[in-house]
Amino acid sequence: MTDRDVSDAKNANSLSDIEVAIAHWHIDSWGGSEYLVTKLAEALGKTTVYTVGDPEPDETNPYGDIHFYDVTADISGIGTSFKRHFGRSAEYSLWEDVDWRIYGSPDVLITSGSTPRAVITPDTTLHVNYCHSPPRWFYDLYHDRKSSLLGQLARPAVRYLRMRDSALDDRVDHYLANSPIISRRLWKYYKRDAEVVYPPVKLNQYENHGDEGFYFHLGRLDVEKGIKAVVDSFEGINKRIVFAGGEGDAGVVDRIQAAENMDYVGFVSEAEKYDLLGRCRAVVFNGRNEDFGIVPIEANASGKPCLARDEGFPGLFIEDGINGYSHNGSPPSIRSAINQLEREGLSGDPESLIGQFSMASFEDQLRATVAEMLGSFQTQFKCQ
Repeated sequence: MTDRDVSDAKNANSLSDIEVAIAHWHIDSWGGSEYLVTKLAEALGKTTVYTVGDPEPDETNPYGDIHFYDVTADISGIGTSFKRHFGRSAEYSLWEDVDWRIYGSPDVLITSGSTPRAVITPDTTLHVNYCHSPPRWFYDLYHDRKSSLLGQLARPAVRYLRMRDSALDDRVDHYLANSPIISRRLWKYYKRDAEVVYPPVKLNQYENHGDEGFYFHLGRLDVEKGIKAVVDSFEGINKRIVFAGGEGDAGVVDRIQAAENMDYVGFVSEAEKYDLLGRCRAVVFNGRNEDFGIVPIEANASGKPCLARDEGFPGLFIEDGINGYSHNGSPPSIRSAINQLEREGLSGDPESLIGQFSMASFEDQLRATVAEMLGSFQTQFKCQ
């Protein structure tokens, strides 16, 4: 293909001429991937995202006015209802049964999450997957989970699903990754290259309202968020911390509520989140090998340092003394980071490193990348 061919393809496929559809795996809670797919839809001018089943959280989407359409209503077969209620493991076959001709045979289908990668699209449709991570319970966290009783009982199913997951990878034409960490995992487990498109942050929504002396943890109270170590680190020290987010699976709510220096405020609205970020001294983040982790970006956008675990993308992003301090995830290390911040403060401006995560950067890169991928696809096969 000549440079002129590529240029002509790009010009012929500005997004105004491209029909795009977006699919996202089932929503069992409002989290980072739901935030991303909402902003992705907004960036591409779409108002509908296809998913399997209605979102299960009682509250409406806190991230924007996007309609989630349940594709299972259009799937024929006696097993559809059974599969839908069988959890993530059944979603692969549900997505396979979606006939995209019903939805206009889009030029580009962007899938979000691992299970929608199973879609079988028309041969004229380009399939792009925005990868939050290959399923962690199949790959990088497999050895962390296999030793529990549930993990031992689930091993045969996990081995089967790992093969299932790997076998459908050929159905994805191109990958987008939310960070260099995910780009590496995609190559490691699927031997696929990916372009990194960082999730967007509405940077102008965040403000610094001063330092009221308390530390802040934002996110579900899950084991994989390292929440037990955070609670351990604040027990017995004269520092206050506020926890905001769903109760999660770590079983620490009672401990937090019993401690004099800890407060749990539950799931908060976007306005409440901005307020807490703007008033805290620093944000504590302890997610294990996080794919991206938007919370450190939100902390810096509020002018606040982040004390982040030195692994995953936060480990790449945090520069000690500039926009926060790193720790190894253990209570002594978290306390050490707290003490270092209290003693030394910061020598840099946390907001100086966040421009690459703006909504404008995300929209420009996403739109240009999708148009270029489709242009190359159509030019290669002469099917414009």
